[in-house]
Amino acid sequence: MNIEKPDEMERFKNGKAALFTFAFYGLALLAWTLYEFFTKGDLGWQFIILLMGNVVFFGSRLIYNRKMS
Repeated sequence: MNIEKPDEMERFKNGKAALFTFAFYGLALLAWTLYEFFTKGDLGWQFIILLMGNVVFFGSRLIYNRKMS
């Protein structure tokens, strides 16, 4: 089994797939949070998961941007 480094096109495809996945999970958790908020008046755990995911995403982006500059 030989593992090769991904080329530029494969990295682009993986980045697009990750973007759509992140957007789907974010919108699904946001919809669930809004539903819970309007029906029960509580934000629930899904809101905390949504916030933690955004902190990880934007935090890692900030780190990589500083590292590349």
